[in-house]
Amino acid sequence: MFLRVSLSVLLIGIGIGSPWLVRDWLDGHSDEERANRVYGALSSFPEQLRKRVRGVEENATLAIAEVEEQLQRQPYPLASKTRRIMQGFTDASGGVIPFVNSSPYSATSRSRSLSAAALERIKPLLSKLGLSVGDAMIVRLFKEENELEIWMKGRSDVDYKLVKVFRMEEIAGKAGPKRREGDGQAPEGFYEVTLLSLRPETKHHLGIDVGYPNEFDRYHGYTGSDLMIHGGTRASGAFALSREAIEEVYALAESSLEGGQSRIGLHLFPFRMTDAKMESVWKQNPDCLAFWVNLKEGYDFFENVGLSPLVRIEKGVYTFHVPQREN
Repeated sequence: MFLRVSLSVLLIGIGIGSPWLVRDWLDGHSDEERANRVYGALSSFPEQLRKRVRGVEENATLAIAEVEEQLQRQPYPLASKTRRIMQGFTDASGGVIPFVNSSPYSATSRSRSLSAAALERIKPLLSKLGLSVGDAMIVRLFKEENELEIWMKGRSDVDYKLVKVFRMEEIAGKAGPKRREGDGQAPEGFYEVTLLSLRPETKHHLGIDVGYPNEFDRYHGYTGSDLMIHGGTRASGAFALSREAIEEVYALAESSLEGGQSRIGLHLFPFRMTDAKMESVWKQNPDCLAFWVNLKEGYDFFENVGLSPLVRIEKGVYTFHVPQREN
C-alpha cells in the first residue's frame, strides 16, 4: 500500500512539474547556445579585426601606389588643364588674352605684321633657290649640333632644297627622348605641324607646338604637353630660337600651310645620325640605342631619297614609306 501511494505521488509530481522542467531545459539550452554564440563572436573578433586592418592597409597601399604612378606620369595634372581653360577666354574685343597660347590657330594683327616682315627678309634667298613663299617645307632639328634646318620644294621640283640653317639658342635636356611630364627633356622623333600647331600669341614671342605626344609617344605611355619651338633664350618650352629666327620659321610654316600643305614634317634628332656618329655613341647610351636606330631609318630615308617620308606607327615602331603622291 505504501509503495503504491509513493509511486502515485511521484508520478503526479512529475506530471505536474514536467512543463516547468521542459521550459527550464529549453531555456538553459537556449542560454547555452546564446552563450556559445557570444563566446564565438568575442573569440573571433581579434582575428576579424586584424583582417579588416590588413584590408584597409592593402587598399591604402594600392591607392597610394596609384597616386604615385599618376604623379610620376604627370606631376602637375592641373597645370595643363588650367592653361587650356585660360586659353578659352577672350577679351572684350574678341581677341585672345595677350601672352596666353591661342588654340585653335587664329592669326593676330601682331603675328601678321611679324610674319610679313620676316618674309620680306627671306624672299631674296628663296628667289635665288627658285622657291616661292608658300612652297612645301619640312623642318629638321638636331639637338647636339643646336641647329634647325628649313628645307623647301617648289611645285615642279622633285627634291627638297636646304633653305637655311638656324642656330638654336637653347634646347632643354640632353640626348634622349622625352618620356614624362616634367622630366626636363625635349622630344625626339617624327612629328607634324598644322595650322593648329601655330601659336601667334605666347609669352615666348611666337611659337610652334611640336605635337608631343604623338602616336608613338602615346603607345609607349609617354606624357607631356605644350612643348614648342619658340622665341627667346631659354628653352622653357623645349626648343628656343632667337626672335628673328622664330619669326622666319613661323612665317614660312604659316605660308606653306595656308598655301595648301596640310602638314609639315618635323624631324627631331638627338644628333646628325651618320654611321660614324652612331658607332661612337652606341656604347654611351645603350638604353636609347634601339630607339635611335629606328630614328636613323627616317634620317637615312630623307638623306638618300630626298623626300619627306610618310611616317606610320606599327607595333610601337616608326615605319617610313614613300608618299603616294611622290611615286
